[in-house]
Amino acid sequence: MAATTYKVIAYNDLGMHCACPTSSNFLLLPPFNTIRAQVLQLGTNDPILPTSGITVSYQMVEDTDAGLIADAYFSTWISYAPKIFPGYQPLVGGKVMGLTGNGLSGTMTYDATSKSWIATGIPAFPPVTGTATDVMTDPLGGPNRTPYLTANVTVKNTAGTTLATTSTVVPVAFGGCCSCHLDVAVANGFPRTPDGSFKAMGKLHGQNSSKIDISLLDPDGDGVGGPIRCSECHLDPAMGETVAPGFANVHPNFKILPGATFTKADVKVSTLTFSQVLHNFHSGNAKVLAMDPNIDTNCYACHPGNGIECYRGSMKTDGFNCVSCHGTLSVRASSGQTAQPWNAATLPSCNNPAMGVTGSCHSSTSYPDGGGWASSFEGKYINNRGHKGSILCTTCHGSPHADAPATTAKDNSQNLAMQGSAKALGKCSVCHPTKSTSWGVPNHTAGNSVLP
Repeated sequence: MAATTYKVIAYNDLGMHCACPTSSNFLLLPPFNTIRAQVLQLGTNDPILPTSGITVSYQMVEDTDAGLIADAYFSTWISYAPKIFPGYQPLVGGKVMGLTGNGLSGTMTYDATSKSWIATGIPAFPPVTGTATDVMTDPLGGPNRTPYLTANVTVKNTAGTTLATTSTVVPVAFGGCCSCHLDVAVANGFPRTPDGSFKAMGKLHGQNSSKIDISLLDPDGDGVGGPIRCSECHLDPAMGETVAPGFANVHPNFKILPGATFTKADVKVSTLTFSQVLHNFHSGNAKVLAMDPNIDTNCYACHPGNGIECYRGSMKTDGFNCVSCHGTLSVRASSGQTAQPWNAATLPSCNNPAMGVTGSCHSSTSYPDGGGWASSFEGKYINNRGHKGSILCTTCHGSPHADAPATTAKDNSQNLAMQGSAKALGKCSVCHPTKSTSWGVPNHTAGNSVLP
């Protein structure tokens, strides 16, 4: 019998997370990244997935507490986050803390549903390293930054002996919104700055049916407008909420600055999701279309594309793009995708593209959705187990949007270390020490016996 050994395979849950360069005005998404790892105890024909007797930890490499505290952009998060999330402290004892209480290093928690070890809400942020990894263009004109970060994951037993290690990509980047919005600020008589953009967006927001100029909302009564979190009024499930909390509920002492033409009674939860107000507006507004006639398919106008790629997986190599799976902005709006954002019912799966999109995907016979679990948040690829009903899709195939083999070398490094190939894990001996060292396609059929 082969000697008992351990392996750990870890991946980011999304393939690319977004962060705002500054947080002093309004916030789309906070620094929030998630790592999932599966631990394999080898030594028999089928590995065991241990749930106790071990600790699994993570350590960010490029991000450090001192570096983020000194970062000109991240420091605005430290200053303004307690206003956006009352009661939250982003800095505790000199350590940067995320919204869930996880920092730049820590212990991962076992999740029985996914059969993986998880660290959620890691406050990863693209740093300036001064190295060749600084490939992300700063939309505000600052120095380039590193978007493909690294986390080292370590498995130890109760005696503190290291059993297995791996490294995985933790991606985070700024979107491209500023590229247009700074021009919009100037066109509306405001300076070409984040503050000017905030005031311009506030002015334009006040011209819609809500009447609310968001730049005139003072959440804590200090006499200064902002910061505003869009998802307080427009539901965004990416914030971990099932309903929009409401601006007045989060900030009961808020004030309205002089010059406003709306009242507190007008500040209420919208019937439109965050996805609806962004995607539907940009796909149908004449002024937006005049600035970018191709906005319907130009995903990187808003999503990270500043010298990097949100979408860099194997399907890109095969000729597919964002629209192939998700549809254009107008299709997403007309089909109802944006009314149910981040919902498994509207997202693509291995078998079908997203709601409203036609096309042929993988066979449901060879690659069924079995082994997953009921979850309305995120899609069936993220919330699914394939081989033997226990192995996560991402464990073998990599993060969504960066599925193996990816177009970026760093995303491929873990699989290369495991099996000498950047392809999805398929060498049987990676997990079954007594089996073939040849690469093949493991059985994906639902109903496989569940690994212990």
